[in-house]
Amino acid sequence: MRKHIVLITNILIIIVVIAGFAAIEYGFVRFFKDTARTQAQNEVVVTGIDVSSQISNISMTQRVAAQMIASDLFLKVWAQSETYMPEDNENIDLLYDYLKEYQGVLGYDTVFFVSEKTGNYYYQDGLNKTISPADDFDSWYYNFVDLNKSYDIEIDHDETMGFSINLFVNCRVEDDDGNLLGVAGTAQEISDIEEYIDNMQDKMGVDILIVNTGNAMNSFSGSTSHYKSAEEAAQTLGVTESIITATDLGKDEYIWLDSIHCMTIKHNADLNWNVIVVKDISDLLSAYNQRVFYAVLVLVLVLGTFITATTILLTRINRMSIEQENMDDLTGLFNNRLFRTKFTESLRKHRGNLSLFMVDVDDFKIYNDQMGHLYGNGVLKLVASLLEQVTDGCGIAGRWGGDEFIGIMYMDSKTAADLLGNVQKDLDKADTKMPVRISGGVTNVHHGETIEAAIARADEGLYASKNAGKGTVTVHN
Repeated sequence: MRKHIVLITNILIIIVVIAGFAAIEYGFVRFFKDTARTQAQNEVVVTGIDVSSQISNISMTQRVAAQMIASDLFLKVWAQSETYMPEDNENIDLLYDYLKEYQGVLGYDTVFFVSEKTGNYYYQDGLNKTISPADDFDSWYYNFVDLNKSYDIEIDHDETMGFSINLFVNCRVEDDDGNLLGVAGTAQEISDIEEYIDNMQDKMGVDILIVNTGNAMNSFSGSTSHYKSAEEAAQTLGVTESIITATDLGKDEYIWLDSIHCMTIKHNADLNWNVIVVKDISDLLSAYNQRVFYAVLVLVLVLGTFITATTILLTRINRMSIEQENMDDLTGLFNNRLFRTKFTESLRKHRGNLSLFMVDVDDFKIYNDQMGHLYGNGVLKLVASLLEQVTDGCGIAGRWGGDEFIGIMYMDSKTAADLLGNVQKDLDKADTKMPVRISGGVTNVHHGETIEAAIARADEGLYASKNAGKGTVTVHN
């Protein structure tokens, strides 16, 4: 357990940091998504109201002009006096001048009148055609009449302008008794509305569609950049036509098509159009996901740096703690267990240039018997201190047990033996009540051998020193 303390500590730290980071990021993600959804809901609703109001304003002048023409007494009188053949009408030029004057003053592309009696389609430049129920292109007229509304607004091709796509305002022309005399109206290109919607799309970052929900149907089956049929809009947005043509979404005024698309439908009663606004928040979410990615990347880098630093620090602290716990209490040297670890480390670091020595105090029992154990302990401390000094910077020393010491020196055995001989000289100079002598054995450590094999040879050298009279160090390789 102890040897894995660094790993366990780092794992716990990583778990705590990642858990904290994940909790914070989860909170941010939830907050950001909720904020993005709320913002999208507000934007589509506000944009829908603005666009509906603005296109009403843009078309207002045209609607007023068309209604003014339809209620003009001159047009009503002329329609009642109309003959089936235009060339038979003595005042036909007055009609053309009348329509042309409106067209010139108001600046519309077309100002027209279609007679209910003759089916003649007049406009400012003359007779366009005679409409017929058999002509699908003329269906707008008959459908509008059947609608029985005072006016409607349509997108349709204008025959008099090379079939360009125009915005038409059609108004009923009736006599004093309410009998239908015909349909009058104005037409102009839809560029103003399209340009305004384009600007709103760019400004608000939304998509805007216009769908007819109550005006008379006509032969126009195409679409513009924004004006779509209910079927086409439904297919584009992936919803049913009943939703596209709905005039009331309820109290929320918006719906979510999926997790990233919010839609509102604003019904414009003046135009009988539905203004559809769709907000895509995928870019917002993508931008935030990218920030989350960078945050995770920074976290990984910080954790990597932190783990490296803590591993080094905790490893050192752990090693120091282990060494402290495995120091001999009396002498302060490495104990038997720790010395074995140091031997393995030294063998790996100092290949081919390592020696091991064994030293014990000669006749140590005499000190305990004659001077007492405290004095004997003092002798052991003195020897340990001198061994620590002689190995400082070039080896390590430990207490093997009792009065026996062991050590490693980063040099050959002969050089080590010479240095150990100085320990005896220092003992001879020491102020002790009884002379202190030591015997030792030194051997070269061979690469890959066990500590027991090296100790066995050093012990033989130690015994040789004892047999030689003690107080000496013998090399035995």
